[in-house]
Amino acid sequence: MFDTRNSLVLSGGNVKGSYQAGALKALFNHTFPDGSKFKPGAIYGVSVGAMNGGFIADRAGQAALKGQEPDWPEIGNELEAFWRNNITSFASIGKKRSAFSLALKIIGGKFNGLTKMDGAAELARANIRYENLKASKTYYACGVTNMRTGDYFDADVGTFGEDILDYVIASTREPVNMPIMWVKDQPLVDGGVRNIAPLAPAIKRGAEKMAIIAMKPDHMSVVESKKEFGNMLKLLKRTLGTLTNEIMNNDLEKVRDINAACQKELDAGGQVHTAGKRIIEFVEVRPQERLAIDSTDFTSDDIKRLIKQGEEEAKEQLAKGWLTGNE
Repeated sequence: MFDTRNSLVLSGGNVKGSYQAGALKALFNHTFPDGSKFKPGAIYGVSVGAMNGGFIADRAGQAALKGQEPDWPEIGNELEAFWRNNITSFASIGKKRSAFSLALKIIGGKFNGLTKMDGAAELARANIRYENLKASKTYYACGVTNMRTGDYFDADVGTFGEDILDYVIASTREPVNMPIMWVKDQPLVDGGVRNIAPLAPAIKRGAEKMAIIAMKPDHMSVVESKKEFGNMLKLLKRTLGTLTNEIMNNDLEKVRDINAACQKELDAGGQVHTAGKRIIEFVEVRPQERLAIDSTDFTSDDIKRLIKQGEEEAKEQLAKGWLTGNE
């Protein structure tokens, strides 16, 4: 059985996952006032958060196979190095389809994404392995959306076995922008379409402390240019961003509401009487403003910049310690 009381929740965000990598490095290297360090017993990720989370769980599994405890600070350092060394341009993870190719596929009813993402899939398979996830003492699940049914589900190695990497890759596939991942004749895409930051699965599995690392601020950036609304892809991204951002904000507000209700019961009688309810402490790391990077046109310097920003902003939030929302 897994000890899921310390949970790590990783949102989606494409190459903004570099910000998340920097934040994770800061989290795993941080010492809290009581002398403790955060050691995740469970990891929940969607989209690039599924990739980052899978990388972390894989390294924990490697340690388990050696009969060792995971060196979490070193794992954080290794994840940062992975981003610095491997995600250097869009060409390192994908390729844009030509306008001619897209036109032919659209006319022929065979459209399958504006880009190819073979490089990203290869990186996932080279750095996350079934045997390591199976051996890991840290529970890992990636969120996936089934486009045939519209359902969101969490995929873990206990349920899907050796096919787990297919689901990890599916979780990274943004619909329209990237190809659909067909697994066992099911069209699967990014879980972030339905659940941008999987707080609910973490709470359901008994989280008492949650470290949440997201790549979107708690508000939408203001768009002034009319051209943004005249571009079909940008309008689609804006629509999805508006919907998913609200889901995350609502989930976190539910945590605060539950904490407040539990605190009232504690203050009144010394214990919580509401079945299944408990105070959940959390650390929330997310940028103050939209992260500036073009997911199909970026450089190694852009990645390094976001890594540094994620690390610095995580340190600021971690210095506040564990919160309940009642502060």
